[in-house]
Amino acid sequence: MQLKIILSLTLLLSVVFAVNAQTDKNSIDDKQEDSRKKVKSSEDYKETEVDFLLNYYEQDGDHSPVTGGQGTEELTNVAPSFVVHIPVDSLSSLDLNFGIDIYSSASTDNIDYLQTHKTSASSKDARAHINASYSHTLANSGNAYSVLAGFSQEFDVSSYHAGGSYTINSKDQNRSLTIDGLYMSDKWKLLYPVETRGTSKANLKDDVRNTLKFGLSYSQVINKRSQALFSMEIVSQSGLLSTPFHRVFFDDTPNYPNTLAELTQYSNVEKLDDSRIKIPISVRWNYYLSDFIRLKTFYRYYSDSWGISAHTASIELPMTVSPSFIVSPFFRYHNQTAADDFYKFGQASASNTPEFYTSDYDLSDFNSYKVGVGFQYSPVMGICNFKSPLRKNKTGQLKRIGLRTAYYDRSDGLNAWLVSLDFGFTF
Repeated sequence: MQLKIILSLTLLLSVVFAVNAQTDKNSIDDKQEDSRKKVKSSEDYKETEVDFLLNYYEQDGDHSPVTGGQGTEELTNVAPSFVVHIPVDSLSSLDLNFGIDIYSSASTDNIDYLQTHKTSASSKDARAHINASYSHTLANSGNAYSVLAGFSQEFDVSSYHAGGSYTINSKDQNRSLTIDGLYMSDKWKLLYPVETRGTSKANLKDDVRNTLKFGLSYSQVINKRSQALFSMEIVSQSGLLSTPFHRVFFDDTPNYPNTLAELTQYSNVEKLDDSRIKIPISVRWNYYLSDFIRLKTFYRYYSDSWGISAHTASIELPMTVSPSFIVSPFFRYHNQTAADDFYKFGQASASNTPEFYTSDYDLSDFNSYKVGVGFQYSPVMGICNFKSPLRKNKTGQLKRIGLRTAYYDRSDGLNAWLVSLDFGFTF
């Protein structure tokens, strides 16, 4: 389950219109915000920007939902990707995002293996994704719209999404109101735990998950030093919201099964409600403390129809060490309640079986924190120049290098490291 959240978040954040999940553990949404230079001449319109990003993530824990809330959560994920910004003209642009996630998961390996085989992250696979968006600013009003679409594929899930947004800007560009929408469809291969295949327990009805999101955000330049943004979203999900290979063990299980016969007798496939409503509300406030230090704050309240409520808060202090070098320490805290249908290993009643049940600790009550630091080196004249491979007799430039690293810790014992490298080019 942790891997699915990582990959989903990577996809949604890459197209901006993110469907906010209830947990922040693998979020990369606190990546340093881009600061594109203002266009000063017609020649600048022809500049194509390319970012090469290399993200590395590793985690460990002992509450895997694949093995009923007990067992290793060891996982590594390497995700190279490209983000390409192509100005079509002075008012329009095209953005492409494509890449691959290569992961190794001990948890996924245990879909087919018993207790004695849970020793290493030996299950490996990959997910490929591509997203495209087109943005256009209306010359007369200054308002803007965008449309987007994308697709991803991995061994058991194929996904596509489409959406758009419309932004109303004030004449002085100090205020803006954005309305956006996104539709996603995920088609799953129903891969059940080995002991339930061909039995009545392998009976999930749907193999498609549909997600529909509507969002509203308002941004305001308060004064020369202060800016704020308020956003609210309504997210509706339906269809397959259970994960087919998640196990649940009821209170009649004497201990963790070690044989195929015991697994067949005691394990059950996770069952969750086939509909879910999520409502996240967030506020961002940035303040320029001085020419050298900025204060970036974020708060989000989250609630959903499964009984989870959550609070997330973060603070970041980008500091200009020199005209070319920025250091950004940050801290993020998250707290949430458990879903109504969450049960630890052996807690759900076998004699009075609940309608829905899960042992996925992403749906449990926990608190977590993430602490880290980002570095960005971006000289005014760029780092180095080279012959452009895209345009004849033009010069390309490596404009910046960024590094961001973070440590994540959750109260149920899960912990993780994240490292992200960013190389920014212009052609």
